[in-house]
Amino acid sequence: MAPPAAGAPLLQLDDVTVVRGDRTLLDHVSLGVAAGDRIGVVGRNGAGKSTLLDTLTGVGHIDSGRVVVSAGVRVAVVAQHDRLPSGSVQEAIVGDSQHHEWAADAGIRDVVGGLFGSLDAPLLAQATDNLSGGESRRVALARALVADWEVLVLDEPTNHLDLKAIRWLADHVQALPKRRALVVVTHDRWFLDEVTSLTWEVHDGVVDAYDGGYAAYVLAKTERERQAAVIGARRANVLRKELAWLRRGPPARTSKPKFRIDAANALIEDEPPVRDAMRLRTVAAARLGK
Repeated sequence: MAPPAAGAPLLQLDDVTVVRGDRTLLDHVSLGVAAGDRIGVVGRNGAGKSTLLDTLTGVGHIDSGRVVVSAGVRVAVVAQHDRLPSGSVQEAIVGDSQHHEWAADAGIRDVVGGLFGSLDAPLLAQATDNLSGGESRRVALARALVADWEVLVLDEPTNHLDLKAIRWLADHVQALPKRRALVVVTHDRWFLDEVTSLTWEVHDGVVDAYDGGYAAYVLAKTERERQAAVIGARRANVLRKELAWLRRGPPARTSKPKFRIDAANALIEDEPPVRDAMRLRTVAAARLGK
């Protein structure tokens, strides 16, 4: 099967809802991952970032909606707490391939050298059952990076890595073929800016998309909040005027059109969008025949 072209759909969430206890972590979320996407996932702790990754990769239970994986798409996952197979580190990464076999593969050489320092690193002979947290993380990353996949999903990949390894990982991800997609959750803002071109913010059961890496996301989010504040202030001003108008008492209202009374009450009860005050006065005058 030919590899997917850049932009081709790979994974899709269609109206997905995920509830955990009394919390709705994903509320009718629809989004997709396409070939070539480099997506960073951000949000406060507990907002549902890992739940989103689990849902995308088919690990997590969903309460409604569906997850669609395009035919032939393979997904590699590095979770926060990976369970490695028993055996040696080398076996976990390259299976039963002999040293001279996997060492002849340029891609595997790059991964092993980048994460372990050399192709003959002593760690490769160690048992996976005796690894530290940092060592396990490197093995899990190496195992995923040498595999064949179209989508790579990383949950906190930089945990336990030193600066050199983080720099190598960023360079490696940047050099991935354009047809491959990346979805990553990390608190490392530098890493996000280096490797991502799209940001998903998970909050209150929804996922908002922003173009660009972390810095671009912060700027765009700040602008969205500024615009929302301006709209909120305008609405509050209209609300104050409508309340003052209503409080003038029944005698003052007798000469006013009923539609404005109804509109004012609707504004108070249902908080509709801000209306143009000049247009309101024009319509009122027209209806009164002025």
